[in-house]
Amino acid sequence: MAPIERARRRTASDKVSAALLDAAETVLDRHGAGGVTVRAVAREADVAPMGVYNRFASKDGLLAALAVRAFDQLATAIDVPTDLGPQDRLMRACRGYRDFALAHPARYALIFAAGSPAADPSSPATTRGREVFAGLVDMMAAVAPDGVVDAAEAAQAIWNAMHGAVTIHMAGVIQTSDPAANYEQTIRLVINGLRAQSVGQTGTRPAT
Repeated sequence: MAPIERARRRTASDKVSAALLDAAETVLDRHGAGGVTVRAVAREADVAPMGVYNRFASKDGLLAALAVRAFDQLATAIDVPTDLGPQDRLMRACRGYRDFALAHPARYALIFAAGSPAADPSSPATTRGREVFAGLVDMMAAVAPDGVVDAAEAAQAIWNAMHGAVTIHMAGVIQTSDPAANYEQTIRLVINGLRAQSVGQTGTRPAT
């Protein structure tokens, strides 16, 4: 009877992978990317290390899967209602970006710090990261007139501002008493600068 009982309680393949990623995420949040090893994740999940290898092939495969999950979470954080005005929608997405970074610093560092799996062009994390960035490009395109400001370049400028602000904050070296307000001001300055560039090139003010 015992073998039959174990078979009945066997977890489906996708659930096993999700459970292992849950364990890996716990290790990541606790110890950072450097602490994510196959043995540490196996110990957290209470499985043999071979169980982790069977699902993710290697430590690099495990980190790439974790990075994809982190990008999924970031995508959710910056997903905002489409019925808002273009600039309001972009601002809310930027707030969501900051909220995610500060709430999950280890996950944020995994996808954006040196050594990120997303730096490997062949990694699935790279593909997912580009998809998330494409959403930011679409929001930026709605803020500035088509063909006036390159939406991808403008989105990169916004991302530069967001990443710089949250990185300085997380490093504990920010020189303002109200980081949230300063973040808002930083993003608005970039948006207004891009919009002013649009006005200068077209002679007309873009609609909000």
